Order: sequence, then structure tokens, then C-alpha cells
Amino acid sequence: MSDRIIAELRPAALDELTEDAYGRRRAAGRRRAFETPREQVRVRAPRRPLLLVAGAAAAGLAAAVIIVPGLGDGKAVTPVPGATSRTPAEPATIDARGFLLAAAETAAKAPASSGRWWYTRDRTFQRLHVDPVAYQKEIEKQVKKHGDKNTDKAEILEKTGLPYAAFAEGTDELWRARAQGDTDRSRRTDDAKVTFGSSEDEARWKAAGSPKLVQSTGPQSHDGPARVLSIANPGLNMRNVDELPTSAKALERELRGLFEARPKGGGLQDFAGYLWQTGVDLLSAPITPGTKAALFRVMAGEPGITAEGTTTDSMGRSGAVLTVLGPDDRDRPDKIRYRLVIDPENANLLQYEVTEVEDDAPLLRVTLQDAGWVNGPGERP
Repeated sequence: MSDRIIAELRPAALDELTEDAYGRRRAAGRRRAFETPREQVRVRAPRRPLLLVAGAAAAGLAAAVIIVPGLGDGKAVTPVPGATSRTPAEPATIDARGFLLAAAETAAKAPASSGRWWYTRDRTFQRLHVDPVAYQKEIEKQVKKHGDKNTDKAEILEKTGLPYAAFAEGTDELWRARAQGDTDRSRRTDDAKVTFGSSEDEARWKAAGSPKLVQSTGPQSHDGPARVLSIANPGLNMRNVDELPTSAKALERELRGLFEARPKGGGLQDFAGYLWQTGVDLLSAPITPGTKAALFRVMAGEPGITAEGTTTDSMGRSGAVLTVLGPDDRDRPDKIRYRLVIDPENANLLQYEVTEVEDDAPLLRVTLQDAGWVNGPGERP
């Protein structure tokens, strides 16, 4: 996944997702239907480094910078408060293919819906790697001295790196217009905050002068032209996403064509990684029940997508964890993991994550809290 993709990757929507619906307990029979006693398939992770930088945080937090450490750098990541935890006491291992095929059947039975604006609310949690003020000052200093082309921003990131584990989180709302000519609206709530990996990390932050790692500007609303629905698939938008094929063969054929035509730039360059990224985009957009079912069937046929068992997301909702390791090269299962957390009861996407394999610590975690069609920007389902 490229710098641009991780910086702009946003949940576009969830298919009829509400807190009340997700508050229901899963039926034991449905859970057992998704589980088998088979051994899960393992894949191997990459060699190549992955550098992710965001001028604005994925949650819209001002001036945040994210770096996924280079593969093989050996740096440990401090466990974080609120990190997603797996539940090893589950009675059976979830098989990725079986789960996805069952999820397809569930998705196909969902009622179709439509509207004028598609509303989503998501909560983003991400690791911070630099003091944004110090970083910007150093950038300006080096650009003035050497010029923009000769300024090594990666070196500056390393130079201004935080000597403690700090994490920013915040909530964003988005109204996506379906009709051409209608205006999108985004709203950043006033609940951004910074947390630390441990009391020792917080003490080191205080010893450094308690720098302001997140700029709080209060609640903000912004109207503007339609945002990109899928970074990896620029041809998809709110006017045509519900026209995607509803058969698995036709959808796979179209997705493989989009995969070959996607913007190049490093990151998740194999089809499993592309499906993870596109899965995030489509499962949080108002695709039809038929397309959603077809997508799960396409994912079921991809051996690079495996299952880890079950977990609870940051809201306490239970889901199955589907995983892709690395981008291209899979001979080192020791660094970066990309996850989807899917609710077995209704096949909706609950959360997606980029984590450290060794520590299971989120580098980026987006929890999809609410979604639905509304009649106007500013309204909620």
C-alpha cells in the first residue's frame, strides 16, 4: 500500500450498519456454521520495506505522520491501550474459505436499499511517529537550505522520530452524494485525543516538553466535491458502485482488470493485497447485496487471504478476522499484517487494521461505527 493510499484510505460506507444491530449477540448456530475444525492456511510475509506517511491522519487528525517500520528493522512496538485482542479460547478454528462462502450467502439475503446521501461514521486509531511541529520546522529549514528536490524527508522523519509510543484517535463523519451535482460533506468531531503505550512513554513525552502531537481545532464541517471512493480503483464512484457485477466470475474478471489498471506506486501489489484494500473500499460503500455476496466469493477463492479466528473490535462487537500478510514477497512472516474484521451475523465489515505481526499493535485501526442512507447532508440514519 502506497503512502497516498494509507493517507487517504477511508471507509466510504457500511451496508445498513447501526450500533443497535451490532449490539445483538451472535446466534450460536450461526457461529458454528462459520467454523470448522480445519487447520488454517499460513502465508509468508514480505522482505521489502513499507513506508507510510500521512500529512493529515487517516482520521482527519491534523498534522499527524504515520510510518510503518521498515521490514527487518528489528524495532519493537509497545503494546497499546485498547488494541484489538484475539480470543484463543474459541472452540474451533475459522476456515477462511468456509467463512467467506457462508458470509456470501448471508449477504445475498440482505434487503437492497437506496438514497441520496450515504452517511458513515468511523473512529480511527493510529500510531504517531514524529512531533509534527518539529518535523515541519525541520522540513522548512532543510528546504530553505537545500531546496525541495534535495531535501530528504525520510531522513528528517528519522531525525524527528518520537522516543516514546504515542497514538492519536478521532472520529469523522462523511456524507457522500449519489447524484452528480450534489455536494459531499465531511465533519470532524471534537473528540481527538492522544494516548500512550505505557506510563513510561507518557513520562518521556512530558520530559520532552509535552509537545502537542495533535492539533485540536474543534468540530469542523466541510462541503466540497465528491471524494475518491476507492484509491485503488479511481473509476469507481457513488454513481456506478451499485452497478458492479453480482456473479463471482464476472466480478472477479472486472476486479482483475481493475487490478491490472490500478495506479502503481508500491505497497500491496499482489491480488490478495488488492482484494484486502478493495474489500475495505467496497464493504464500506453502498454496493448491492448481490455484489457483496460476489465479492466474498471472489475472496474465498484467493489463498492469500487467511483466517485468524475471532476477535472483538474497539466497540466490543464480535467478528471473524481475515488477514493478508505483506505485499509482494512472502518469505518472512514477521512484520506487517492487514486485517478485516467481519461480523458473522450479517456479513458487515466492522473494522480494518494494519498491525505489527510480532506485537499485534495497531499502526492503523479504523472502526466503522455507523452508516446508512439519508435524505440530506448533516442528517444521520
